[in-house]
This record gives sequence, structure tokens and C-alpha cells, in this order.
Amino acid sequence: MTDKVSIAHRMLTKLDIPAESVTNAPRITISGGDRVLVEGHRGLLEYAEDRIAAAGPGCRILIKGEHLGLVAMDRREMVVSGRLWAVELE
Repeated sequence: MTDKVSIAHRMLTKLDIPAESVTNAPRITISGGDRVLVEGHRGLLEYAEDRIAAAGPGCRILIKGEHLGLVAMDRREMVVSGRLWAVELE
């Protein structure tokens, strides 16, 4: 980690500021085990009933489950519903 990144990370942690509010990190909100809101994605990479993947800033966001489907999607946000097993950042 570079010195600038390290300092910024320490400041955010000390001030208890979410990283996504000042960086381009994705924000992922899971509601009740059957809905995921992904804010800050950069496009759909994979779409299947058991997995949906999106590009994130410097990562891949992978949602695994059963009967997954896109409820809504625009160029920055997407909502996925279905029976969730895992949400992973790769």
C-alpha cells in the first residue's frame, strides 16, 4: 500500500467515514437474504439463474444464489433478487 493510500485509509477509519462516500468503491446492501443493491457497478459481466457478476472499480462483484434476476438496473446501480447464497468481491 502506498503512503498516500495508507494515510487516507487511516483517516477514514479514525473518522468512521465509509470508504465509498469519498472513493469510487462499490456499495453493496443486502436486504433480508433475498435482495441485493449494488451501487457503483461498471457493467454486467455475467447473467445466469445461479450467478450474476458485475464489474466494479478494480474488482468483480459476484452474486451467487438460486432464481436470481435483475429487478432494476441503470449505469450505476442494480438490484438483484432471488435466494442469496453469497456476495463476493474478487
